Amino acid sequence: MASSLNHWLGLLFRRHHKEVVRYASRLIGNRDDGEEVVQNAYLRMVRVDRRSVEHPRSYLFKAARNAAIDFRIKLEREWSRRVELDQADRLSPSDDFALRLEFRDKVAALSVLLNELPVACRTAFIMNKVEGHSHREIAETLGISVSMVEKHMLRALSHCRDVRRELDHV
Repeated sequence: MASSLNHWLGLLFRRHHKEVVRYASRLIGNRDDGEEVVQNAYLRMVRVDRRSVEHPRSYLFKAARNAAIDFRIKLEREWSRRVELDQADRLSPSDDFALRLEFRDKVAALSVLLNELPVACRTAFIMNKVEGHSHREIAETLGISVSMVEKHMLRALSHCRDVRRELDHV
C-alpha cells in the first residue's frame, strides 16, 4: 500500500511539480513560498485515499490552491500581530540624531516583545502606554470591560519584565 502511494505521488511529482509550483508561486507572489505551499499540498495528497481521486492532476492543483489560501491566511494573521516601526521617528522626544537612533532601537526592541503578545493585549498596551488612553477609554474602544483592559496590561507588563530579566542574565 505504501509503495503504491509512493509510486502515485512520485508520478505526480515528476509530471506536474514544475507546473504546480509555478501556479502556487503566482497565487502567493514568490517562488520560495510557492514551493512551501506545494509541499503542503503534497502532504494533503498523502492523507487522501488515492483510489477516490479520479483526476490526480486536478486534485493536486486544488490541493495547492487550498494550501495557498491557508498560507495567505496564516501570513495575514502573522502580519496583523506585528507592531509597525514607521511612526518611531514621529514619537521620538528629541531632534538629536543620536538620541533619535537610540530611541528607534528601543522602540524596535519593544516591538519585538509586543509582537509575541496576543493582538488584544498588545493593542491595549499600545493604546495606554504609547497613545496615553485611560483604561476606560481603551475598554470603550475595544468593546471590553475595564477589568479585561487591566488584565491585558498586567500580561503585557509581565511579559516585558520577564524578557528584560532574561536579557539581563545573558
